[in-house]
Amino acid sequence: MPAVHFIQRLVRSVLLPVAALSDRLGNLFYVGLAAIVIVGGGAALSTGATDGMKSKVYDLIMKYRFRAPAPDPDIVLVDIDEAALAAMAPEFGRWPWPRNIMGELVEGITPQKPKAIVFDITFADPDVFNAAGDRYLRDALARTPNTYFPMIRLGEEADAQSALKVSELPGVVKFEEDAPADATVAAVLPFFYDALTDNRLGANNLDADADGIVRHYPVYLDAYGWRIGSLPANVAAAVGAVPPAQDRILLNWRGRPLAYPRVSFHEVYFDLLKKERARPQAEFTGKVVIIGSTAPALFDMRPTPMAKVHPGAEILATALDNLKNGDSLTELPRWIYILTTLVAVSLLAAAFVYSIDQRLLTLVFTVLQSAFLAASYLTLNFSTVFVDLTAPFAFTLLYFSVARFNSTFLGYRRSGHALFSAVLDRGNECRAILAQCHFRLEPRAAALRLRAALKKEAGLTRLGVVTAPLYKGTPLLHSFFQDTLLLYWLVPAEQERAAFEDAIAALARMRPIVERHSRRLGAEDKTAVTVMLHALAFKVDEQGEWRLRGEEALGRTYTLAGAPAAGGAARIVATEEFKAMCRGASAQVPETLGKIGLQC
Repeated sequence: MPAVHFIQRLVRSVLLPVAALSDRLGNLFYVGLAAIVIVGGGAALSTGATDGMKSKVYDLIMKYRFRAPAPDPDIVLVDIDEAALAAMAPEFGRWPWPRNIMGELVEGITPQKPKAIVFDITFADPDVFNAAGDRYLRDALARTPNTYFPMIRLGEEADAQSALKVSELPGVVKFEEDAPADATVAAVLPFFYDALTDNRLGANNLDADADGIVRHYPVYLDAYGWRIGSLPANVAAAVGAVPPAQDRILLNWRGRPLAYPRVSFHEVYFDLLKKERARPQAEFTGKVVIIGSTAPALFDMRPTPMAKVHPGAEILATALDNLKNGDSLTELPRWIYILTTLVAVSLLAAAFVYSIDQRLLTLVFTVLQSAFLAASYLTLNFSTVFVDLTAPFAFTLLYFSVARFNSTFLGYRRSGHALFSAVLDRGNECRAILAQCHFRLEPRAAALRLRAALKKEAGLTRLGVVTAPLYKGTPLLHSFFQDTLLLYWLVPAEQERAAFEDAIAALARMRPIVERHSRRLGAEDKTAVTVMLHALAFKVDEQGEWRLRGEEALGRTYTLAGAPAAGGAARIVATEEFKAMCRGASAQVPETLGKIGLQC
């Protein structure tokens, strides 16, 4: 037990000043907190600090969305897979094979009139042991202008050591007038790049994010005022598509790896060597044929949102598919998320400032947060727009959590909870005001609306507390008090006048609300609400007699309902104790309340 008491004292020493500060700040706390969250959230969004969170959400939705676009059936992968490596090995040995094989494949499928033949293979160095094979490939490519090849742009730090002038690359475009003609660029090129024309050479740099996961693909690379088109962008343009203006796209994945139509390399190659071919003669007609590998042994694998090991050839196919069909994902500008955060947090702040019913506020907040998540998920299932509302979700959740804690602390302090308030410490002189509002409005829905409106006004008081529904867990007793709203003010003796002024101000705000509801129902002459008031002064003694006095005071309010009072939509009945303490506190009662029964 001593240990328990020590922990309680320790916790109280922390919570008391926190609750006191919360009480002093009042609604300024909610406004100030909103300003901090909005400014902090805006800064985080504008600087990209939330991009990591956005990427994770993108990954999750991409992996588990229920409606993904189908792979373009006109993009076909001739796959150097494990089966092809095994089938080709007896005659041609291990990879890499003699390059005349690739030339023969191109010559074999060209008569079928494919739209494009795209290599996901970098023929970087000449084969010193098979120069004839290199010549065969070079000659075959010279006769097929619809073949496309990759280059790899190296880091800028290596550009100064390179002798390759960027202006000499085939298909490069000058987009700055003062771009230097002698600027050099470091790159891995096919050994026959000088024989390529137009846009047949394209950058094939996978644009991995900081965590190593491929989510984007370049449309072009800029180097010293020169623009190098990417391989999929060049191919897409060649088959009639218009690549987007931005420098990269967010990929709209077609599914998990091996989503695209594919045929093993050896099946196509060996069939081409036969006099009587077994495969369809129009197999690649009108297709974009990608020659690449899905074999893990060739190490062309990257992590993507769809898989930890995703073949590079399929990533290339996805980028080409997106560019060819114009359905890469569109990302909304950051200012939209900043504005969303501003509006959502401001609405929450207003709800706390104006004391919206906590149950209603929690429900609305839950719906709002669910809508944020649903919007992010559903837009990626039914459109090509990536709406990432996770940052507004996080910032509004942060605001709501802190504001709700503050509201709870404030309620505990005003109600005299021992961990948050010292008002009920032994020996203290206290003052309490009880106000029981009893509703007699029909239909019941109207009474509930009026109750909610009065509860909201009561929540705006400086010192008062609105109790939870009486006996909510006990159906019988709750039914007796379901049309009752209980408010109270508990303060030290020195705040007696402030408490009475606060209570009277609350009643003054409530009266026009009651009358407005009654007029709406055409029941101005009927009493809609009876407010029963009682007050008591007590000293917190060791024997606990102050608790008995409190019970008696609560009972006194229950016996006032039948007491005579002025008529009208609202009426007030007060005990003699309330009137005496009200006079002692020198509280001023406005004439509007005097007309409905409040006298001191």
